[in-house]
Amino acid sequence: MASDSSQVCLGTPSVKLEGYSAKGVYEEIDGLKIYVTGPADAKSAIVFIYDAYGYSDQSFIGADYLSELTGALCIVPDVLDDAAMRPGDFSEEERNALVAKFRAKLNEFKDFPAQIANGIKSWETKWPLVEKWGSFGLCFGGKVVAITSREGTRFTVSGQAHPSMIVPDDPKLIVIPHICLASKGEDVAAIENYKNSINKESHVETYSDNIHGWMGAKANLLNPEEKAAWVKGYKQVATFFGKYL
Repeated sequence: MASDSSQVCLGTPSVKLEGYSAKGVYEEIDGLKIYVTGPADAKSAIVFIYDAYGYSDQSFIGADYLSELTGALCIVPDVLDDAAMRPGDFSEEERNALVAKFRAKLNEFKDFPAQIANGIKSWETKWPLVEKWGSFGLCFGGKVVAITSREGTRFTVSGQAHPSMIVPDDPKLIVIPHICLASKGEDVAAIENYKNSINKESHVETYSDNIHGWMGAKANLLNPEEKAAWVKGYKQVATFFGKYL
């Protein structure tokens, strides 16, 4: 049975930030829109899979900061496109329609592995100096990262924060070093299974004071305590990635 913290994610709104100027640029390569930040001559790249809210100020800030900390090129593909959840005041009927569209796009995660694999082939042509690839995901994006960290993966390291839709085999099938930072919003037994089942090069930790979404679209970076936890999380991910990229 899946541990569905996505109910927590979809049931509460994202936090809107004002005034952030993203450091990267938008591009479209082979029909897939991406946000790209960091040095074009980097020897390593990180594929950053956002949360259910798609492109947000927080996802751009997170990608910019992860690139800054690691020196890697950071690519944020728009894998949800117009099926991403949107902030705003919606009626129950409107919100149910948004959730239904999002869940239909998930399609049991059948399409994302090929989308990411094909993306890397295109991105390798665009950025030929990249020698190693990593991936990092938030919430639903963490599930995508876990699935694409299995046998045959192109990634040398991966990670996720406030994971969602966990099934017991997820950690067992990850074959590369992986960092999982959980929140107080996830099922305790599911995270304990992650810790006990994943390979020995990996690390699992719970930020017990922080909500599901604290490193993603629900991060209130105007709150000093929440921002401190956000910074700590990204620094921990960057340090872990630095061992392998």
